[in-house]
Amino acid sequence: MIELTLGRSLRLAAERSPGQIAIRCGAETLTHAEINLLGNRIANGLRELGLRKGDRVGVIMPNSVEYLAVIYAAAKAGLVLVFMNYRFTGRDVTYQLRDSNAKALIYGDDFAEAVRDARSECPAVWMIASSKRDPRDIGVLSDIASGAPDTEPDASVSEHDTFYLGYTSGTTGFPKGAVVTHRNRSLAYRYWAIEYGFNGEDRYLQSGPFHHSVQVGFTLAQLSLGGTATVLPKFDPRDAVNVMKNHGITWSFMVPFMYNAILALPVAERRAQDLSQLRTFISAASPLPTGVKDRLLEAFPNVGLHEFYGATEAGVVTNLRPSEQRNKIRCVGKPILDMEVKVLNDVGDELARGEVGYLYMKGPTLFDGYYGSPDKTAAAFKDGWCTLGDLARIDDDGYLYIVDRAKDVIKSGGVNIFPAEIEEVLTLHPKVFEVAVVGIPDDKWGEAVHAIVVPRNGEDVGADQLMAYCRDNLASYKVPKSLELRSELPRNPGGKVLKRVLREEFWKNHEVKV
Repeated sequence: MIELTLGRSLRLAAERSPGQIAIRCGAETLTHAEINLLGNRIANGLRELGLRKGDRVGVIMPNSVEYLAVIYAAAKAGLVLVFMNYRFTGRDVTYQLRDSNAKALIYGDDFAEAVRDARSECPAVWMIASSKRDPRDIGVLSDIASGAPDTEPDASVSEHDTFYLGYTSGTTGFPKGAVVTHRNRSLAYRYWAIEYGFNGEDRYLQSGPFHHSVQVGFTLAQLSLGGTATVLPKFDPRDAVNVMKNHGITWSFMVPFMYNAILALPVAERRAQDLSQLRTFISAASPLPTGVKDRLLEAFPNVGLHEFYGATEAGVVTNLRPSEQRNKIRCVGKPILDMEVKVLNDVGDELARGEVGYLYMKGPTLFDGYYGSPDKTAAAFKDGWCTLGDLARIDDDGYLYIVDRAKDVIKSGGVNIFPAEIEEVLTLHPKVFEVAVVGIPDDKWGEAVHAIVVPRNGEDVGADQLMAYCRDNLASYKVPKSLELRSELPRNPGGKVLKRVLREEFWKNHEVKV
């Protein structure tokens, strides 16, 4: 039997398209043959160092060619990647190293301070610097690679082996490590190519950080086909548009706040006619507000827009295609190839079409559980179906709508209020850039609806004006009890608003009155 592993897919892509540019990042460019050989050298060097198949290896690095080569190396050597958020503090690094039982950590120069703070807490972890070595490091990545052979590593990797531990974003609590196998992602990347129509001749723009599972996933999906990925070291809307123009980008995945930032540029900087080869935009990670979607479709009329529902634990589950964007408002489409969804109530009964309940999903790209957490794994699965705590409904045509996260629902006076509905209305206001709605303590109602609004640049709008707008456009019980203006919202690097952080501001010193 041929094993579906990422290392094999990437090797075959290098054999098919050795001279094709695989990766661009800043001033660095490598062909498929070059990135494959660099990955081999790193893999063999890490094995000579003493790392073996199944060892967990943390990675905290900026977007770079070197980061991608480490991913190639791990896939080929059977090492289990533990992607770490580039905004991590030493405390965060320590948590993830301990939780994953990591044997080593590969870190970039910019993260030396966070790594230094984690050293004393995790003395057994081997630290490997990308270039600037600390005396306590076991080695420097460039040296480890330079002295190693570039032949394929002698490691027997199975499709059922773990490719990486995908830690959840932590927007609602401590991150959990989702066990993602080579088979999970090998199949996912093929399904994505089928759903979105990209192939080995396409050129993909990677705008987000590699530690984000979907961002790195789309890059690997494109590379496994022999195509080209141009990676931004960090997201900037002007850089994104210039790369799309200068490198003939054909498709890109971005999260909604990135599209919003591009739309905020002067029209002359994002003229659609200068992007003649651009064919596809994909959006996910957080809801794409209808107002933003409308402006995006107007600004880029020749670019097909897809919006999907997915997760670290599952990859892409459903997708709303370009032809459906105007017909299905606030919808995330139908299940993609080999995926199934259904909606259940609290006791596990399947609900009728249109009723709101817990979303369950099934398919071959689902993760294999949470690492070291059998209780959390058991809570997520029911008879082979998985739920991540999202509330949803399915319409009569079989299309899926995400109503909200169960943990974000506001319970006010015994009534469930879904923040996403209020956010959707407020983002349609012409002077509003983005919104987050959370429940805050209220002695009378238990929780009260509170809206935090970021106005568009240069727009003068007051809280009273926005409250009046809400009263005109929302049912009375959904109208926020309070509203404030801010210059920005807290986000994780994947683009999701950290509502947990917002809620903590209001709840941390609150005493519940009985």
